[in-house]
Amino acid sequence: MAYLKNNKKHHRGFTLIEVIAVMVIIGVLAAVAVSRVISTKEVSAITERDILKSHLRYAQLRALGDDHKWGIEFPNVSSYRIFRIDDDGTTKTYPYNLPNENSATHTLPNGIEVSGVTVTFDEWGSPGASDITINVSPGGGTITINRNTGFIP
Repeated sequence: MAYLKNNKKHHRGFTLIEVIAVMVIIGVLAAVAVSRVISTKEVSAITERDILKSHLRYAQLRALGDDHKWGIEFPNVSSYRIFRIDDDGTTKTYPYNLPNENSATHTLPNGIEVSGVTVTFDEWGSPGASDITINVSPGGGTITINRNTGFIP
């Protein structure tokens, strides 16, 4: 018995099971950290999709409260802007600003792109007789504006 007591006294270090357990925990934490870094761009795209939805709804509400048509146009893949069509048929962007913007134009962050057609809402909030689809990539998904009703899910 004295021999076992003496042996435990000099026992130092980790067992193989403890080392493996620590390595597994570090591996799991590293996998979670890497997945967070990879999906950052997708999170940004989803955020931009939600901002675009709110801007579309804003243009629709402006059309509902006005005798003019309002809409959103996509001059390129990295930006979009709000506009109003005057009585003479001219498209006007100034002096109308998007919500939480200092101008009529919203510029997307680097690497995020939007593709869509110009959306015009009439005094009833309708975009027309066909559904309109707008894509936000990479990983932002699709926005569909329902025909006639203008519902944006």
